[in-house]
Amino acid sequence: MPYDGDMAIEHVQSRSDRRLRTEEKILAAAGDLFLDLGYRKTTVRGIAERAEVSTGRVMAAGDKDVLLVRCFDRWIAGLQSGQYSPPPRATAGAADDERGSGRTRMPPGITSAVQQHLLEIFLPFLEFFAAHEGLSRDYAAALMRVQGRPRVFDALATDLQDKLASNLISIGLNESYARASAAVLYDSYLGIIFRWAASDQTFDEAVASLSQIITFHTQFRRLG
Repeated sequence: MPYDGDMAIEHVQSRSDRRLRTEEKILAAAGDLFLDLGYRKTTVRGIAERAEVSTGRVMAAGDKDVLLVRCFDRWIAGLQSGQYSPPPRATAGAADDERGSGRTRMPPGITSAVQQHLLEIFLPFLEFFAAHEGLSRDYAAALMRVQGRPRVFDALATDLQDKLASNLISIGLNESYARASAAVLYDSYLGIIFRWAASDQTFDEAVASLSQIITFHTQFRRLG
């Protein structure tokens, strides 16, 4: 029987599509269980049962650390694209508008529309981490253990820094200064997340810290 190249390519593509669909089921199942049960109570066997695959298939997609990081990459990507909204926080703190509203009041240091917009770019992530504080701490720890380059440090970082730089350029900063400031803002946001995960810092304190950094990087609007 003669070799049919087209059939071989279709077979490889079909196998690749099946693998991607299986990985999608595994990540969806892992994400649901992480959010419902937390990191420690979620097991590879439980993920396999939820996804209706073998434990070997789950491990082929990654161990628990890898799966948690990949799930956070997906959630963060959804937050950045506006396709995912964090659940409201369970209790209303000093930074909430009205009891149970879930909206965050702008801190006193935020005085301009651009500063407010910059903070609002970050708020969905902070609100998500606040709503899943224990899981977020496990995520921060998993980032230290996972080999490779999670999307939060790669494509997602570039996309978010582009948004920040665009806002800084709109207040008169030259492009090079705006991009440098955007990188610092992004790194500061990550630093606040890691400090939050390793301490008893509150949501309001995290927002206040980020607000101070944003204020500092927008007060030189005449430079350039």
